[in-house]
Amino acid sequence: MTDATRPGPADGGSADGSVPADCSEALSRLFEFLDAEVDELDGDRIRQHLADCEPCLGEYDIEQHLKSLVRRSCHDVAPTELHLRIRQQLTVLRGEVQDRG
Repeated sequence: MTDATRPGPADGGSADGSVPADCSEALSRLFEFLDAEVDELDGDRIRQHLADCEPCLGEYDIEQHLKSLVRRSCHDVAPTELHLRIRQQLTVLRGEVQDRG
């Protein structure tokens, strides 16, 4: 994309040329965002969307609160192998959802 065709503030983009996240993207990547597993640009896009979209911000608040409650309630640490299997399965499921939508 050239500077002339890069989205800017006037057409819904930001000054750095990125396009803000939409509700679908923000919500589908919410867990990655909460776990700081998105790159800086995607994190900024999602953060901006949450600042502008009250329903998505509400979902974020619920998930963040739930994550805090689980963290405070759980004292056991899951084995590394379990973490890996869960992450692999989530990756597969995300791919299936993206293929459908």
